[in-house]
Amino acid sequence: MRWWCLLMIVMPLFGPISASAGESQVYKGEQTLFEDTVWSGDILIDGILTVATGTTLEIRPGSRVRFTRFDSNGDGIGEHEIFSQGTIRVLGTEDDPVLFTSAEETPRPGDWGAINMMVSEEENLLGHCIVEYGYRGFHAHFSRAKLLNSTFRKNMRGAQFQESQVVIDGCRFLDNNNGVQFRDSKVTLQGSTISGSHWGLRCVYSDLEMTACVIENNLVNGVNIRDGKIHARGNRIVGNRRGLYLQRSEGRVVSNDLSGNSEHGIFLEDSNGEVIDNRLIGNGRAGVRWLNSKGRLTRNMITDNGVYGLINDGTSAVDARSNWWGTAKSGDIDASIRDGLDRPELGLVDSRDALVQSLPFNLLETP
Repeated sequence: MRWWCLLMIVMPLFGPISASAGESQVYKGEQTLFEDTVWSGDILIDGILTVATGTTLEIRPGSRVRFTRFDSNGDGIGEHEIFSQGTIRVLGTEDDPVLFTSAEETPRPGDWGAINMMVSEEENLLGHCIVEYGYRGFHAHFSRAKLLNSTFRKNMRGAQFQESQVVIDGCRFLDNNNGVQFRDSKVTLQGSTISGSHWGLRCVYSDLEMTACVIENNLVNGVNIRDGKIHARGNRIVGNRRGLYLQRSEGRVVSNDLSGNSEHGIFLEDSNGEVIDNRLIGNGRAGVRWLNSKGRLTRNMITDNGVYGLINDGTSAVDARSNWWGTAKSGDIDASIRDGLDRPELGLVDSRDALVQSLPFNLLETP
C-alpha cells in the first residue's frame, strides 16, 4: 500500500482532519471518525463512514460530499453512507451550500444510503445543503436534528425518521419518491415545500406542528397523519389527490388553503378535529369528507367543489354551522351536502347559520 493511502486511513484516529478546498479526501471501506473532524472541499465516500459517539463532524460552506454506488444484494438501494452516533453540523450558506450527491456519471435515486443518525442526541444541524440521489436523504432514530434552508431532491425518500425530535424550517423536498415520513416523533415543519412526490408527508404516532408550508402536486396524499396530532396553520395544500387526511387523529386545522385537490380537500376518519377559517375550493369530489369523526367545521369557504361541498359518510352528526357555501339559499346549501337526508343510514349535517358572504381569507390569520 502506498504511504499516502495508509496515512489517509489512520489520520481520523489521531485528531481533527481538515480537507482544504484544493484537495480531495477519500474514505474507503468501513472507517470511523473518533476525533472531531472538519471537512472543506471535495470528499468521496467509497464505503460506510461512521461518526463515533462524542465526535463532531463539521462540514464547511461549499463542500461537496460524493458517494459511490454499491448495491450488494441487488435491491436497488446503495449502501455507502455516513452513519453517525456523534454530531453532524453542516454549515452551508445561501451562496455556498454543501452538496451531498452521487459520484456516478449517470446518477439516480438510491445511488447511496443516507445521512444516517442513530442515537445522536446532541443537536445535529443540516443548514443550507443540497441532498440528492440518496435512498433516504436524511434518516434518524432516537436523535435530535434541525434541517434548515436545505433542498432534498430526487431521493427515494427525502427524509425519514423514527423516535426523534426534528425541526424542519425553510426546506424544499422536491421530486422525491416519498417526500417526508416519520413515526413516534415530535416535529416542527415551517416555511417548507413538499412537491412532486408519490406521498407528500405521512406520519404515524407523532405530534406535528405545521405552519406556512406548501404541500402541492403529490400523487397520493398531500399530508396523511395516522394515530397522531396535528396543528396546521397557514399552509397551502393544493393539487394533491387528497389534501389533508386524518386517520384516528386529533387536529386543529386553521386558515389553510385546501383547494384544487383531485379528491378531497380534507378527509377526517375516526378523528377529532377543529376545521376553522379554511379555503376549501375546487376539489374534485368534495371539499370535506367526514367519517365517524367529532369536532366542528366553521367559518370555512366551501364552494365550487366537484360533486359536494361536504360528504358525511359516518353515522354521527356533523357540526357545520356558520360556513360560506357559495350561496345563501338553503336549498342550494342542502344540495351541496350529502348526509342522512340522502341516505338514511348516515348522520345528519347541521349547516345552520350559514354565512351570507365569504370571510376575508389570510393564510396566517387565526380566529
